[in-house]
Amino acid sequence: MLDNRGVQFSLFGAEAADPLVEDLDGVLLAGGDWVRTDGDAAARLSVLVAERWRAEALRAEFADRGLASDTAEAPGELIAVRTEITARLAPQARRWIRGATLRPPADLALSASGLRLWAIAGGLTEEGGYLLRMSDPDYPLHRAAGAQLARLGVTAVEVGGRVGTGWRITSLKRLRRLAELIGAPPPGCERDWPLG
Repeated sequence: MLDNRGVQFSLFGAEAADPLVEDLDGVLLAGGDWVRTDGDAAARLSVLVAERWRAEALRAEFADRGLASDTAEAPGELIAVRTEITARLAPQARRWIRGATLRPPADLALSASGLRLWAIAGGLTEEGGYLLRMSDPDYPLHRAAGAQLARLGVTAVEVGGRVGTGWRITSLKRLRRLAELIGAPPPGCERDWPLG
């Protein structure tokens, strides 16, 4: 079994960067959604996850960005992880929402920290490599996600099927690159982290 003990984390990776609200773009790629209130003056980001470790890791990441959060039970034994409703998130929500539709913003530039958030919210180790899942099969969002992976130097293959849509990273070299970028595994993730 491969592990990440031999991985040297990148100077340009998630662990070397200051946490920014813009990193939340990674949660959107993993299926997050915005709720806007007060005539778009405030917003909340929420995402559904299946495992408790994901909820706890996301809450820790939100706290690192100065955002309070909570969790709630959701249908299908899922956990809704939600930030506070705050004016700080309104500009981010406006970047992503066109009318009533979630669309990738023209200025999307996923950071290593954003990639880490995507892996926390939707990453999965599978037999063929590591899958960064996307709950939305929307073509523009899917293509934008692939372009961001390529921009970060993570070559991935577009997939769709039983486990859902997403991008699969294969080969030891590519998995090492991904692990270098997203940093140390969160507590409790077990095998659902690259090279974990």
